[in-house]
Order: sequence, then structure tokens, then C-alpha cells
Amino acid sequence: MRLRVKAKLNRTVVGYILAGIAMLFACLYLRFPGEAFTDDVRALTAQNPWSLLSSDRIRPTFPPGLALANVTIGARGRPEANIRLDDIRVRPGGLSLLQGRLTLLLAAKGYGGDATGRIDFSRLLSLGGPLAAGATLRDVRIEKCAWLQDALARQVTGTLRGTVSVGGTMEAPDHMTWNVDFTLANGVVPLTDGFFDIKKIDFSRIEGKFAFQKGTMKITQLALTGEKLRLSLKGDILVADPFPESRIDLSGTIELPGQGSRRLTLNISGTIDNPRTRLM
Repeated sequence: MRLRVKAKLNRTVVGYILAGIAMLFACLYLRFPGEAFTDDVRALTAQNPWSLLSSDRIRPTFPPGLALANVTIGARGRPEANIRLDDIRVRPGGLSLLQGRLTLLLAAKGYGGDATGRIDFSRLLSLGGPLAAGATLRDVRIEKCAWLQDALARQVTGTLRGTVSVGGTMEAPDHMTWNVDFTLANGVVPLTDGFFDIKKIDFSRIEGKFAFQKGTMKITQLALTGEKLRLSLKGDILVADPFPESRIDLSGTIELPGQGSRRLTLNISGTIDNPRTRLM
């Protein structure tokens, strides 16, 4: 009898504890100071080149984390470079906390697609010091990205998939190393000048790989496959501000299936918004 009473009492106590925890989470959720927290996040990121400019709402999530709606991220005074996302969710990685490090896990939706990623900091209670980050992008419609269209100085269309990895320190963002591997499918690249009487390139696939560090973008692969031509390039881009004024030094080959698969050597110089091509 005593054992049954004790077991019943233990279940009652556990039930009250669980109910109390649930009520605590409900209270925190309903009373979460979203507006004040948004201001704190803006202040925290204001010292970085890319910072949180606005968010309609910040709310807590479970597993423990935060969800931000209608987010604008960018450089102050550069609205053309702003990134606008429908939703971002951020939460700490539990295993890394047990190992004495801070990891942030992220998921975002925007521009018709989504992305997942993580940032691994070397310190537990600081966003400074060495870090490593990575992200995977899926089904992003680049014609919806106004900042990317502005950077490319032309209205490129297509569906983007790819991966991005970053390494460096928060104290020296200009010295971070970026590595990008991407595929752009089923789109159009308008040409600023007619090229073999071609005003635009309809492509089924563009594949690219590049690394960026200290103002130089080193392209190891840029391959375009289309009905009217196939193109393979590699080389460097000296990145400028604004990006359309970046200097190009690319070389490779171009193949024209409509002209008996004629293959030519191609050099591209000039700038992003005013390229100059030379065939050999």
C-alpha cells in the first residue's frame, strides 16, 4: 500500500514539475520582449560590415532558439546591397556547448528557396576570435535577388544551388577566406554587346567554383552549357566597390555547336559592367 501511495505521489510531483516548466515556457513565449531584443541584436551587429538592419518580429522557438521574420541584412547606407529574407531561425548547438565552444545553427527562407548553415566559434562566451562557417543553398531564384542583379550589372535568371564556406576571425573580416561551389540551372544571361550576333545566352547549366580572399576572387571553374554555345573559363577578378567596377582577367575556350562545334580561345578583360572579349 505504501509503495503504491509513494509511486502515486511521485507521479503527482513529476506532473506538477512538468506543468510548471510548460507554464514557464509559455510565459516566456508570450512575454518575450521581441522589440527590445531586436534593438539589442542591431546594436550587437552594428560594428560588423554586415549587420541586422530590421526585423518585423523576433520570437523564441523550441528547441531553444530564436526566429526572425521579414529580415533585412546589409551594410548601412547601401540599400542596393541589402539581403531580405522571409524567415531566419537560429539556435545553439548543444554538443558544442558541452565541449566548451559556441556553435550557431541557422535555417533561412527567401528568394523562393532556402538555406541551412552553421557558425563554429572558438570561444564559448564570445563571438570574437577564429571561426568557421558553412551554408548550403537550395532552389534560390536569383532574378528575385535585387542586390545580386545590381552586382552583376545585368538581369540574370536561373535557379541557384550551392555551398559556401568561410574561415577567419570576426576582428579581421576583410581577411576571411571564402570558398563557393555553385550550380545555376535553366536561366538567361543578357549580353551588354552582341557576341556572334547573340544578344543573350540561354543556358541549361552553369557550374562554378571560386575562392575569395583579400580582395581577389580566384575562379578555378566557370562552365556554361547552352544550346547556342558552351563556355569554360578560369582566372581572377579584382573586386572593387562597387562590385560592377571589378576588374576581370579570365581566359578559356568557347565552343559553338551551331557552327560545326567550332572551338576558339577566349580572353575577357575590362570590368563586370563593361567587359571586353578577345577571340583567338
